[in-house]
Amino acid sequence: MGLLEQLAPNLVDVIRRDIWWMGWNTLLAWVPVALACVIFRRKASRTRSPFWWAGFLLFVLFLPNAPYVVTDLVHLRRDLLLAEHDGAAVTAVLPVYAVFIGSGLLAYCLALSRLRRHLVRAGLGEWQGRVTVAAHAVCGIGVFLGRWARLNSWEPVIDPNGTLERIVLHLTWSWAPVLILGTFLATWIGHFITKAIAEAARDSALRGVRQLQVTLAARRSPESP
Repeated sequence: MGLLEQLAPNLVDVIRRDIWWMGWNTLLAWVPVALACVIFRRKASRTRSPFWWAGFLLFVLFLPNAPYVVTDLVHLRRDLLLAEHDGAAVTAVLPVYAVFIGSGLLAYCLALSRLRRHLVRAGLGEWQGRVTVAAHAVCGIGVFLGRWARLNSWEPVIDPNGTLERIVLHLTWSWAPVLILGTFLATWIGHFITKAIAEAARDSALRGVRQLQVTLAARRSPESP
């Protein structure tokens, strides 16, 4: 980070301070994308083996890790207080958090995109909307359990009894419905915005590629007499 440290010392300070927990949560956020690429691949067999269902279960368990990054805004206040001045907050803290949260929401968008395409290929395209809303609901509950019950995605597999007790305990908390609804709405809105931005960027890139192809083709074609 030598050159970067000279050009943006405040940015390097934020990265060094938060790199471990941000890096870990980013890795967990992209796990469902990797799983989706495997279990929803194009040439998958029509039959569903036990291994496929095991992979799908892991996909569902890890999916909330992607929108979970939004709740890491709880750390933002601390980093803003640690910033030396307002300039550091604007040029270092906020950009790092924007990239971090944007990465998690992009991972969520890509994972659901893979799932929706799989439904279309399976002849279940009319279920795309309902499955997407169901995924938001699952993530609403999963993010709530991850943030407030401190439940990890792998705990239902390695400690099912203890996990079930913690889930029941926290879901019966009086504030649970409010917090779950809040995380559900945040997930829905975050996915909507990220999907719109990603599609706009993709369309813009495709237009640029087509325009470049037209330009190159025009240059290669012989001049008219």
